[in-house]
Amino acid sequence: MGTKQSLSRRRFLQTAGMGAAGVALAACAAPAATPAEEESGAPAAEMVEFIFWHPSEDRALNMQDKFNESGQGITAVWNLGEYDQNTKTMAALAAGTPPPASYLGRWQSADLAVRDALVVLDDYIEGAQHFAWDDIWERLQKDSILWGKKWIVPYTTDTRALLYNRTVMAEAGLDPDAPPLTWDELHQMAIEITEFDDAGRLDVVGFTPTFGNPPVHLMFLTLIWCLDSDMVNEDLTQVTITDKGEEAMTFLKQVMDDQGGYEAAGAFTRGLSLAEGIDAFSAGKVGLAMHGQWVLRNYDRYSPDLDFGMIPGPVFEGYDIHANYDGGGGWFLFKEGGQHDEAWAFVDFVMSEEFYVDHANRFHLLPARSDVGEQWAAFDERREVFAATANTVRWIPIFVGILETLGDLANMFDNILIGGNEIASELQIAEEKIQAVLDRHNEFPVPS
Repeated sequence: MGTKQSLSRRRFLQTAGMGAAGVALAACAAPAATPAEEESGAPAAEMVEFIFWHPSEDRALNMQDKFNESGQGITAVWNLGEYDQNTKTMAALAAGTPPPASYLGRWQSADLAVRDALVVLDDYIEGAQHFAWDDIWERLQKDSILWGKKWIVPYTTDTRALLYNRTVMAEAGLDPDAPPLTWDELHQMAIEITEFDDAGRLDVVGFTPTFGNPPVHLMFLTLIWCLDSDMVNEDLTQVTITDKGEEAMTFLKQVMDDQGGYEAAGAFTRGLSLAEGIDAFSAGKVGLAMHGQWVLRNYDRYSPDLDFGMIPGPVFEGYDIHANYDGGGGWFLFKEGGQHDEAWAFVDFVMSEEFYVDHANRFHLLPARSDVGEQWAAFDERREVFAATANTVRWIPIFVGILETLGDLANMFDNILIGGNEIASELQIAEEKIQAVLDRHNEFPVPS
């Protein structure tokens, strides 16, 4: 999901500022009076202005404009932010100039909280006018609480389903209306779908983590969740990837080897040359894929004749835990950003049911509010497969340094599937590295 960074001249002046001279002039200028105020002689009320960061222009401007039309005496001004990176955020914190509010990936809460950067939101949430904490999916509530305190307000989530291309399945001699329900069935169907060209290169792939989402090494976490295990234990004290990790990686390696190997699948995916809005699945080059709800908009627009279905992800026999993966962002308030009341008024507004339903539907976002999520799903029956798992899906654990540990998982993944290294030893190396990060997390004093 890309971020549009081009701005019209009006939006540029509005969001980037007018330079020092322009700001000085704006500060000195008297606010324009309304016709009623001119008639009565009463001075116009001065609008309070605050800045929020968001990585997506179209979504941010919808929030900005609707909030500014709500008549709260506050003017919200959008500036371009980031999501899964934090370069700009960390630079602003170092300079003492963070924004009052920012929309970021939820995983960042621990890293920012221990830097004493965030406002604890418990009191604000308790006094919210437009939503209640219990409106939010319960599992997202857990993601937002660390050290017994609420650090963010979750705003979006995203779950995964198994997409199957009926045309590709039929061409492989499979029943296009009988997608795989288990990982073993997916394995066999993937083999039957896979095709090679005359030069021995992959031409059609049945299933590969090099396409879709969760991507690449995060498929490992999805598989251990399907085996009722996890990356760390519940109280964030012990790494547990070796519990079921060998079983998960052995299975995935076999699936990839039976389709020509993981490295060949990666080269195949990277080598595709596709038209705008077309991906490997909609082009008929991948038969089965895990993906999120956001793909529906592109498929409807660029591939209206695509014949595909969606079901919950496959399970391992004996576990009945569907493959899934979650992500999403939330609202952070920064201590040094100031204007906490104004920032909270904005967050409270965009969480309101009336605004939220329309916003989520317009931009194809699975909301963090369960009641709004149910309304969102009702707009398009295909969304139900995503909304139905919003309260049971798993995601990465949130602790200080989590991004560093994902790098360790990626190295393990590549060393096994590309390097051919021994599975148990690579898992042990990754576990030890991740444990060191987790131990550091638990050594931090409780932030206030």
